[in-house]
Amino acid sequence: MNRFLPMLVVATGFALAACSPASGPPAGLSAHAQSVSTLQKVNTQANACWLKDSDFNDYGIVPELDTTSTPRLLVIPRGKPQSLPRAVIVATSNGAVFYGPLSTSPLAGRINGDISRWASGATGC
Repeated sequence: MNRFLPMLVVATGFALAACSPASGPPAGLSAHAQSVSTLQKVNTQANACWLKDSDFNDYGIVPELDTTSTPRLLVIPRGKPQSLPRAVIVATSNGAVFYGPLSTSPLAGRINGDISRWASGATGC
């Protein structure tokens, strides 16, 4: 039974970590790893919120969570994966920003507010 104790401790640690609120990326990660972590949070929330919202009916989201280059999300016309992005969301270790044609649209304020909130660890639409 004692040989299972370390596994129980690790499993308990993972279970507790899963219950903690999402905050910033784990300490000790490289700036690139923090950027990827930030963009994963934004991607998860954007898929949960934007793709179900009528304001975003015309758009799809393509994540580029490459582990070697700059992680980013592309907001593209729905059903047209080869078209130019309408917005590019880029994550850094300090947050996320976006640029592109949607940055001057009526959705710009909402997109900026959403990605800033989600990059800082908040959830919800």
